[in-house]
Amino acid sequence: MPIRLTGLFALLICFASCDNNYLYQEEKTLPGAVWTYRDTLDFSFTVADTSALYNLYLDFKHSDAFPYQNIYLKLYTRFPDGKRLSKVRNFDLFDAQGTSNGQCSGGECSVRILLQDNAFFNTAGAYTITLEQYMRVDSLNGIIAAGLAVEKTGKTKSDVLQKK
Repeated sequence: MPIRLTGLFALLICFASCDNNYLYQEEKTLPGAVWTYRDTLDFSFTVADTSALYNLYLDFKHSDAFPYQNIYLKLYTRFPDGKRLSKVRNFDLFDAQGTSNGQCSGGECSVRILLQDNAFFNTAGAYTITLEQYMRVDSLNGIIAAGLAVEKTGKTKSDVLQKK
């Protein structure tokens, strides 16, 4: 009996610590693997530690037959004070030879792309990052899901300033 309890306890610790490095992580599925202009994806999270540095990633699941090498997105960031900034960015899902930049299996590919490394948040509070597909077609076929991950780096702003 003690061996089983020890094993169960170890398993629970493992599961509890798996996402320790993430402040936030969420994926949103697109119905029918079609992303239209009206389908904006909102990712909301709260930042408490303004001295910490984070890596921000975008995660995409797409068909291995996705007809484009890249995807253009309009990114919106809403800050705790209500201000909103926007930026258009381009992300490569495939390289120039047509090979996926991620892992593919069963006709589906998963790609993690660094959005920003060593990012910091000046103000504690609620942030929302909104993704809007910004391609030349209204109905973008082959995007199965998109997600956002905010990873804790374990570094602070002062760590980076000390190295300079």
